[in-house]
Amino acid sequence: MQRVPTWSVFLIGLAMLLTGAGMAASVIDVPYYAYEPGPVYELDQFVEAEGADDVNGEFLMLTVALPEVTALEFVVAWLDPAVDLVERERVRPVGVTQEEYRQRNLQSMLESKNTAIFVALDHLGYEVSLAGDGVLVAGIIEGTGSEGVLEVGDVITSIDGVPVFVNTDATSEIGTHAIGEVLEMKVLRDGEELDVAVELSEHTQDEGRPMVGFLATTYNWRYESEVDVDIDSQNIGGPSAGLMYALTIIDLLSSDDLLDGTVVAGTGTIDADGNVGAIGGIRQKLVAAEREGAQYALVPDGNWDAAQSAPIDELELVRVATIDDALEFLASLG
Repeated sequence: MQRVPTWSVFLIGLAMLLTGAGMAASVIDVPYYAYEPGPVYELDQFVEAEGADDVNGEFLMLTVALPEVTALEFVVAWLDPAVDLVERERVRPVGVTQEEYRQRNLQSMLESKNTAIFVALDHLGYEVSLAGDGVLVAGIIEGTGSEGVLEVGDVITSIDGVPVFVNTDATSEIGTHAIGEVLEMKVLRDGEELDVAVELSEHTQDEGRPMVGFLATTYNWRYESEVDVDIDSQNIGGPSAGLMYALTIIDLLSSDDLLDGTVVAGTGTIDADGNVGAIGGIRQKLVAAEREGAQYALVPDGNWDAAQSAPIDELELVRVATIDDALEFLASLG
C-alpha cells in the first residue's frame, strides 16, 4: 500500500484545525456589540396628525442594528469600515439586565415622541403643555458616580441648581458638563428632600460624553394639546428620533413645504426648548442614510466630529444644534 505523503497529512490536519477553529469561532460569544447600519424608515408613515397635509419629499428616521457578536463575527465586523465594535458594558452596563435595557429604550422613545409633539405644536403656535414632576431613578449602573449615592425610586428635581421636570431636562443639563465634574442634585426620597453630589462618568455608549449613571424616566409625565397627534414607533426604542419626529409634525401641519421634494435623513434627541442632543451610532446611521438615497443628513452638533469619519461619498451633512437650525436649513431648499 502506497504511503500518504507527509505534506498531504499536514495539509489535511491544518484544514481540520482551521475548520474546527472556524466552527468554534462561529459559536463562541465575545463581550462586544457591533454597531451596524440599521433600517431606515419614512417618517410620515409613522406620524398621524389631525388636519395633516401630504408631504412633498421624505423625512427619514435612521437606526442602528446592535447585535452581540461571536468571535467569527467580531473579526468580520473589525474588517468592515461601516461597523464599530463596542464593549458590551458600554452598551448594556454591568448590573443592567437585557429586559431593563429594553424597557429603558422603550421609555426613552415614549418621552422622545411626546417631547417632539410638544416642540412641534409649540412652534406652530398651538396651545400645548408638557409637564412632569422630576426624573425617576429606575436603575443604577454599577461602577458609576451614582452607585452608593442615588437609589432606585429617587426623584431628582434639580441638577446643579437647574430645575428638571422631565427626563430630557436632565439629559440636556448633564450634557453641558464634563466627565469628572461633580453635580449637586436635589432628590426626593421617601418624601424627604435630600442634597446629593454625583461625579459624572464617561457614557457607556458614547466615548467622551458624560453621564450620571442611572436608568431614568420622567416622574408623573403628562401633556395636553388641542391637536391630536399620534406617533406609532413600532416597538423601536431610544430617544434619537426626537428631532425628526418634530420636523415631520411641523411639515404635516404647516402650510409651508419644508422638503421641496428632497429626501432628508437625520437623527438627534430633542428637549422641550428645541435643543438637539447627541446620539450613539452616528457613523452607521449616515451610512444607512446614503444607502437609502438621502440627499442630506441632519447631524447633531455633539456628533459632528465623529460624523466626519463616516464612510460615505455623496451624502451632504448639515450641522444642527437646535430645531431652528434644522428649519433654517430646510427653508433654504425652496
